[in-house]
Amino acid sequence: MSKEKISDSVSVLIELIEVSIHCILYARKIYPEGIFELKKKYNVPVHVSIYPKLNSYINGTLNAVKSLLKLKKLCKLDVCFYNKVGVVVERFVFNIRNVELELNLSDFSNLRDPYLIKLEQMLRAFCLKLTVSDSLLKPLPSSCTFQIHIHTTETTSIEIQKDTEEFPLIPCEKKDTILTSPAIVPMRSIDCEHLNLEIYAEEGNKDEDPDLFTQSPLF
Repeated sequence: MSKEKISDSVSVLIELIEVSIHCILYARKIYPEGIFELKKKYNVPVHVSIYPKLNSYINGTLNAVKSLLKLKKLCKLDVCFYNKVGVVVERFVFNIRNVELELNLSDFSNLRDPYLIKLEQMLRAFCLKLTVSDSLLKPLPSSCTFQIHIHTTETTSIEIQKDTEEFPLIPCEKKDTILTSPAIVPMRSIDCEHLNLEIYAEEGNKDEDPDLFTQSPLF
C-alpha cells in the first residue's frame, strides 16, 4: 500500500467499508453466489458483487458516507438483515471513533506505522475474518433482505442534501432498527494514526422465521 494511497484517510475507510459490505453479503448468503466475482484487495481474494442494482445502492450509500466523514459527523454504519416480516435479526456494526483527515506522512518520526505495513496487515486480517463470518454466526432465515443504516444527526443529514440529491437519505423508523437482546460477536478493531474503528456483529433471535410456524408437526 503506497503512501499516496493512504494519504486520503477518508478514501481508505470508504474502500474498507465497500469491500466489507460485499464480503458480508457474500458470506451471509442472501444473494446467489453467481452475482459475485473474486477480486484481490489488500492482497487477499474477496468476493465482490457484479449486480448493477445492488452496486448502485452500495455506491449511493458510500457517497453519503464520504460527505459525512469529511464533516466528521458519521457516528457509525450498520449493515442490517431483516427476516421476511421485517424484523431485524442480525447486523454488522462499524463503530467509527476517529478518521484522521490531515496526516503529515512526510514526518515519519511521529508515526507508529510509517510504512503502513501494520495498517495493511489489519485490513487484510479483517477481510479474512469477514470471509469466515458464516462460521461465527447462525444462518440467516430464508428470504432475508438487508439495508445499510448511517448514523448521524438530523441537522447534518440536511446539510449534505446537495451531495445526495440522486440518492436521498431516508430517516429510519425506530421499529426498523430494534434488535432485542443481541449477542455480540467481535470481528476486528483497527487502531492506527489514520483510522480508529471497531467492527462487530449483533445477532438476534433467528428462530422467529414464519416458515418455522407453518410446518406440520412430526409424529
